[in-house]
Amino acid sequence: MVFKAVFSDARLWRKIIDAISTLIEEASFIATPNGLMLRAMDPSRVAMVDFELQPLGFEEYSCDSEVVLGVNFDDIKKVMKRASASDKLELEHDPVQNRLKVKLKGRATRVFAVPLLELGREEFSTPKVPFNVTVRMLSETLEDAIKDASVVSDYVRFEADQSSFRIKASGDRGEVEVSVDKDSGGLLGMEIKEPSHALYSLNYLENMMKAADAADVVLVKFSTNMPLGLDFELPNGRITYYLAPRMEAET
Repeated sequence: MVFKAVFSDARLWRKIIDAISTLIEEASFIATPNGLMLRAMDPSRVAMVDFELQPLGFEEYSCDSEVVLGVNFDDIKKVMKRASASDKLELEHDPVQNRLKVKLKGRATRVFAVPLLELGREEFSTPKVPFNVTVRMLSETLEDAIKDASVVSDYVRFEADQSSFRIKASGDRGEVEVSVDKDSGGLLGMEIKEPSHALYSLNYLENMMKAADAADVVLVKFSTNMPLGLDFELPNGRITYYLAPRMEAET
């Protein structure tokens, strides 16, 4: 089994790791000839992360058969903190030592060998949700709205109709409403099958917005009182989160 992947800029992999590890501590990347992927749920089973990067998303990619790479994300993050802006990154599987070799090539070549974990392979299916709202917007715009909402509450209400997408929050600390419409620069497109609204945890959303560092554009997908989908667009890949709604607090 051969697996090798090369990033011309190590920072992209670091941003991907940061985005995934915001929900989970341990999980398995699955490398196949079709690319690298990961799907896992957070310990509370409230949220899911679904990552995929196709071979064209790498400077170089080779994998002749499926390779399972179970990792501890704290270990990977510590290695990636040693990467500089000018480093090229190479990932390679060492089946003999059961290690993931992380090579950083810059002014010097540094090779880390991270132990791989034998994790039970649990199959997760993505939520089968009929999304009635799909909003394509700048990740930075959504990130700012989530930060605004967190000033006053622990939960945020997403609303959308044919005119606009609105992010609302209220609590003992006050109220806030952020409206993004078709005339604003932050909204790139919107498809509304029917007006919808749902309430979600800001704690989870704040963590998920770490993916904005890796992706300029996000698809926000939801229906009334249904799970939320956040699809962050990578070059030849994506990081998608799913988040259960806050049903009991709905008004």
